[in-house]
Amino acid sequence: MNFARPFHKGSFITLLFVFITLLSASSASGENTAAPRQEQSGQTDRKELIYTLHHAVIPGILFSDKGAMFFGDLTSGNNAPFHQIVEGPLGKDYASGMKIIPEHYPDFDIVLISFPVPVEEPHNVHAALVKKNGTFRYITLEKGNDVGNLGTKTFMCEWSADHNHKNYGARKYDDLESFRKELLDFLKK
Repeated sequence: MNFARPFHKGSFITLLFVFITLLSASSASGENTAAPRQEQSGQTDRKELIYTLHHAVIPGILFSDKGAMFFGDLTSGNNAPFHQIVEGPLGKDYASGMKIIPEHYPDFDIVLISFPVPVEEPHNVHAALVKKNGTFRYITLEKGNDVGNLGTKTFMCEWSADHNHKNYGARKYDDLESFRKELLDFLKK
């Protein structure tokens, strides 16, 4: 399957991502301020782009009419088109630093994505694209603060097709194996 094919110039998700990229590039180049401020602005723009990728672009594609094709590409190992989308605004290092692992189970299929470090709150450490009974879900493990000094490292969350965010609570892990184990138990309910 060719994932790049459906993302023609009229695609809302692609236009959104390109717009954000161009906006951040123009604001960084348009400033006539000292270098440290430009560098800080660039880091802020990059954080916003990563947030947008994790919390809007990926679920936006998954829950669009191209979701089945996107999921099919990732489960078949055709990651290059997705990497190309990510490379544009975030660079080749970020795109190639993502680990994409498709897994098949009797009742559902998942694609696990581990994102490059460093991960900052509320960026995703890991995400799971899930297909169960023809329905998609987007479940995330998001970096979080340990405000209560309880050992919190992350929060398990989910984005719905109507872009509602559910928070399933604090977690004391951030590794992929712990996320996978909890995810599998969660999906079997």
